[in-house]
Amino acid sequence: MKLYLSAMLIVLIISGCAYNTPYHQGRRALNMAEYDQAITLLNQALEESPDDARILTDLGTAYYKKEDFDKAVPYLEKAKSVDPMYGMSYFYLGLIYERQQEYQKALEEYNEYYQKAPLSPLGRRLRGYMGTVMRRQIKKEIAESVRKEGEIDVDSIPGNTLAVSYFTNLTNNEEYDVLQKGLAEMIITDLSQVKSLKVLERKRMQILMEELGLEASGLAEPGNMPRMGRLLGARRIVNGGFALPSEDQLRIDAVSTDIATNESDAQADAMGELESFFQMEKDLVFNILDDMNIPLTQEERDAIQQVPTESFLAFLAYSRGLDYEDRGMYREAAGEFQKATQLDPGFSHASEKAQDAQILAEIPSTGSSQDIEALEQVVVSEEMSMDEQGEVEEMALAPSDMLDSIMSDVAPEYEPDITDSAPPPASKTPPQEIQNAVIQITVELP
Repeated sequence: MKLYLSAMLIVLIISGCAYNTPYHQGRRALNMAEYDQAITLLNQALEESPDDARILTDLGTAYYKKEDFDKAVPYLEKAKSVDPMYGMSYFYLGLIYERQQEYQKALEEYNEYYQKAPLSPLGRRLRGYMGTVMRRQIKKEIAESVRKEGEIDVDSIPGNTLAVSYFTNLTNNEEYDVLQKGLAEMIITDLSQVKSLKVLERKRMQILMEELGLEASGLAEPGNMPRMGRLLGARRIVNGGFALPSEDQLRIDAVSTDIATNESDAQADAMGELESFFQMEKDLVFNILDDMNIPLTQEERDAIQQVPTESFLAFLAYSRGLDYEDRGMYREAAGEFQKATQLDPGFSHASEKAQDAQILAEIPSTGSSQDIEALEQVVVSEEMSMDEQGEVEEMALAPSDMLDSIMSDVAPEYEPDITDSAPPPASKTPPQEIQNAVIQITVELP
C-alpha cells in the first residue's frame, strides 16, 4: 500500500509540473498582455515542439497584438500547414488582413476554414461574420469607383455584366416596400444561374445607394441608371416596378437598360394573382432573358425554376429581414427570418439567414477596431473554454496512465490489494531513488 500511494503522489507532482511548462507560462503571459515575455516563453516551447500548431498560432497572436504583422503571418501560415483543422490560425490571419484593409484576403482565410469545419463553433461564427467583411470590401471598391468616376470608360465594361436595381412599389401599400429588396434578390438568384452572365450581388447596389444618398424611388430618375451602371461596373441594369391593378391581382414590369446608350434593350412583364407570385417572377425572368436573346440550357432552365418558398407571407417576412439586415438591425432581422421559417419550415435560405443574423446580433460588426476586438474576445473565450476542457480531460487521464507505467517499471509483479493490510514482500520494494523521492510524503495506513 505504501508503494502504491507513493507512486500516486509522484504522478500528481509530475502532472502538476506538466502545466507549468514554457508553453503554459507563455499562454498566461499572452492572456495578461505581456507580449514580449509570451514570445520568449513560446519560442522556448517551440524549440521542444516545432510543429505544434497551437504554439505557432500563439506566437503569431503575440506578434499580432504587437501589431508586428510581418512577423505574425509566417507563424500563422505554418500553423495552418501543420494542422489545417486548427481554426485560430485562419482567424488571426483574417484579422491581420482586415487591419490592413485587405478584405478579400480576410474573406479567403475565413471561408477556407468555414469550408473545412462548417459545423464547428468558429465555423458557424465566421459564416455570419463573412457577410460584414464582404460589405466592407464592396464599400471600399465603390468608394474607389466614385473617386475615379471620371476615368471610367463605359466601353471597357464587359457586355455580359448585369445588375438588378430595386423595383418601385406602385401598390400604395407601404407593407410591400420591403418586396423591392426581396424581389430584386430573387431575380438576381435566378439570373445568376445563367453561366453566360455575370450578375452583381444585391449588396453592391445597396451600398452604392447608401454612398450616393439615394432612395429606391430615386433610382429611376433620368441619368441615375447610367451612373449607377458605371460605378457598379455593370453594362446592363434591370429595374422596374410592381402594382396591384385590382385587389387580388399583381403586375410586375421589368426593363433592361444598356448604360452605354441609356436606352432599353429588353423588357418584360408578368401578371397574376398574389398566390402565384413566385410563378410570375419565374415568367418575368424567362421573358427578360428571351428579350435579351440569351440562350438557356435545360440545366439553367431547371435551376431557374427552383422556388425558395411557396408562401407569400413567408417571403414577405424574409424581405423584411433583408431590410433590417441592410440597416444593421440584426436582432430584428433574425426575428423576421425566423418568422419566415415558421410560416414555411422548408424555407432553408431563411433559416440560414436567421442563424447568421443571430450571430451578428451578439457582436457589433461595423468594422471598427472596437468591434473587431469584441469579436476576438468572444472567439478567444470560446477557444479557451474548449482548450481548458481538453486539459481537464488530459489531467484526469494522465495520472492513471503514468501510474500504470511507474508500477510496471518499479514493481511489475505487485498488484496492490486495498483489503490487505499486510505490507508487500520485501523483494517488491522499489528502487532506492524512488523511496528517497517520496520518503517524506508516504503515508502508512493501518
